[in-house]
Amino acid sequence: MSGPTPAKPPTPPPLPPPSKRRHMDQRPSQYLANLEAAGDNVWETTTTTLASPKRYTPMVYFFYGTLTRPDILKRILDLDHEPVLRPAKIIGYSLTKWGDYKALVDGEPGEEVAGMAYEVRSPEHEYKLAYYETNAYELVPCLIDFTDGRQPSQVFGSTFKYAGDAAALREGRFDRKLWEFRMGSRLPEEKGVAKAV
Repeated sequence: MSGPTPAKPPTPPPLPPPSKRRHMDQRPSQYLANLEAAGDNVWETTTTTLASPKRYTPMVYFFYGTLTRPDILKRILDLDHEPVLRPAKIIGYSLTKWGDYKALVDGEPGEEVAGMAYEVRSPEHEYKLAYYETNAYELVPCLIDFTDGRQPSQVFGSTFKYAGDAAALREGRFDRKLWEFRMGSRLPEEKGVAKAV
């Protein structure tokens, strides 16, 4: 038994006139032009760039509390040698107490905090320092002045600054901002308007 005859496919659109086709065929490929410009070692260059790891740049850290002690820094970083620390100071900051610990906060212009500086030489050591300091502190850039008379006498570096409300810390009030940051949720508003997330 034969069924209905299948429908004929639609007629394809007409080809562009010969002059336009020739123009399209003669246009150079941008991809091929880029490859040609790269030269013979394009694949070697690409794979070498992708395979080589990014080089780490050492960073000087300023310490003002327990990390100024070489024995503690050695233990935190799991070093097999005594760390080399240089006496230093930073300007425009002050220290206050956070429980048993010192906390660095913004100070008055010209106010100084004395401490020690150490050159961190690996991302692993940066991670260990951040883990030790906890999220109660944030890493901030600073200008470090060395006080030992050696060169260099000044470098840009980093230090751990208190991450909460500095005014609340100085006044001995409860630091709502830091509590919410550390706990990952919000406290209810004092009049019970907002609820914890």
